[in-house]
Amino acid sequence: MDERERLAAEIGDEDIIDYFYLRFGAEEVLDKLEALKVEMAVSQDLVPFNAQVKGYFGAVDDAGHPWILKPAVDPKEILYHRTCTLSYLLDHFLGSLSAPTTVFTIGGKVWRATKVIQHAMQISSYDYLQQPFIDWLRADLINRWVSFDEDRNPNNYLVIHNKATKPFLVAIDFDKADFTATQMKITGNQEKFGWHRTEKTRFLTLLRPDNFEGVSIETFEARLCALMAIPEEALGRIARRLVEGWSDDPAGLSATLVANLVARRNYVDGYFRTMFKSASETKSACNDDDYSMFGASFVAMHKGKK
Repeated sequence: MDERERLAAEIGDEDIIDYFYLRFGAEEVLDKLEALKVEMAVSQDLVPFNAQVKGYFGAVDDAGHPWILKPAVDPKEILYHRTCTLSYLLDHFLGSLSAPTTVFTIGGKVWRATKVIQHAMQISSYDYLQQPFIDWLRADLINRWVSFDEDRNPNNYLVIHNKATKPFLVAIDFDKADFTATQMKITGNQEKFGWHRTEKTRFLTLLRPDNFEGVSIETFEARLCALMAIPEEALGRIARRLVEGWSDDPAGLSATLVANLVARRNYVDGYFRTMFKSASETKSACNDDDYSMFGASFVAMHKGKK
């Protein structure tokens, strides 16, 4: 069972599973997005208020699901938003919920599109420094680091509930992701877990580095394993499909996108595994800290009795 299948099993709600295409692999989801028939909505009531004030329009697909759209006129803008679809598809690979995102052509006009997350509340309505939210946000750092998405604030996360009222986190809005940068825009602090960012006015995560203290590698293990398990061939096929017809050099650009993703995931995986230890090692280190006030001889004696 991969992480997407595990997420579907955990949700256990057929409506949510279908809404987020969790029965299908990432390439199959791209097939579905490309095949959707979408029409502009007669009423704008389905458009959330905060999206209306930003100039979004409403649309409905052939399954009756609502989308919000914004016109994309410039070819470079269209290409950029096509590559931003990678954020959503990467989340799908990694078994983390996010709003389906793509580009539609309706009546000869190109629109960037995001599926409306229904019956949702912003994460700011919850204490996200408590479980289960804090561990979800800890793992989500991996996703945003790899996509170089430095604009994560409380407006970028929603919470939905399944039929059993269990909450689940949904990431939205990938308009600040950057898959074309060939240099590392986000690097790890080598002295203590943390990060250095190129863009200082945005947030990589809702959490501070000290919100990761005392956390074991097991918190990130499934996410990191899923990230490293994505086949390069699949990334290549997806990247090529996303830029074909919009880039002057689809072969070159798709190769760059894949090379960037592979380099970033290797960096993030290596950094996290360097900074976080197993639960047993973390517990041992915490115990040593607890006893450090008694001096080195007591710590040595304490260790000897374990």
